[in-house]
Amino acid sequence: MALPAVLFVPLLASLVLHWADADCEPVTCGNLTIKYPFWLGAPSQAAPEPSCGPPPFELWCAGNGTNTTSASMRGSSIHVLSIDYAAGSFVASHTRVAAAGDGVCRTDFNMSSSLALSPFRISASNRALCFLYNCNGTEPPLGHELVNATAGCGRPIYAYLGGSYDRDTPPAIAKGRCTYAYLPALGPEVEAENETAADYGRMLKAGFLLEWGPGAGIADCDGCAATGGACRYSNASAGFACLCSGGRLLGSTCAGESVAPLA
Repeated sequence: MALPAVLFVPLLASLVLHWADADCEPVTCGNLTIKYPFWLGAPSQAAPEPSCGPPPFELWCAGNGTNTTSASMRGSSIHVLSIDYAAGSFVASHTRVAAAGDGVCRTDFNMSSSLALSPFRISASNRALCFLYNCNGTEPPLGHELVNATAGCGRPIYAYLGGSYDRDTPPAIAKGRCTYAYLPALGPEVEAENETAADYGRMLKAGFLLEWGPGAGIADCDGCAATGGACRYSNASAGFACLCSGGRLLGSTCAGESVAPLA
């Protein structure tokens, strides 16, 4: 029996939306569930229109040579370890310092520069993990706050665990004539009251907390979903879009939209 036209049009619109939505269903990568605003891309794969999320939230999933799978931010050195969608934050690590046992030997770089053009901010809940180099005998006395972190490195390195991380304000520490770098490290969530500078190896691997906010191009996803839409990112307009019935992209929600007639 043929479907009445009045039923067929909404049904077709529903099928179109389901087809357009299928490629953006939540997926897993290792222990991560990847869903909007994050989305799964791949090397040499052009972003679809619309995309499943804003460009900075694209993740690549790949093995890391140790029979485990991990997600990186578009194949970069920043790897995502966990995501808290409700809080708008995620824990990440940098392979330069976290991938190998001698990561402490490669801590002489500016972590914030790796995120300079992204919408993510380094959370103030992180602590400042400092490393001193080229001291030439002027390093402060070793103790609870300052430890020798040279390990297998080719030059002396000292670790110091400071207070809250601030990208623009280095920790106020006695550093002699040393040069130094400071990196964010997870804060109170990992029993910071019991941590000392001697925990630098574990802290480098545990990563740091990043946050995103409304300015990250994700707009009101809940509002879109509440009106039956699916949250997307329009590359054509470089902004949030709500995918509605019939495969149409509207502004922030599908409220008030009607099904377009068939041609």
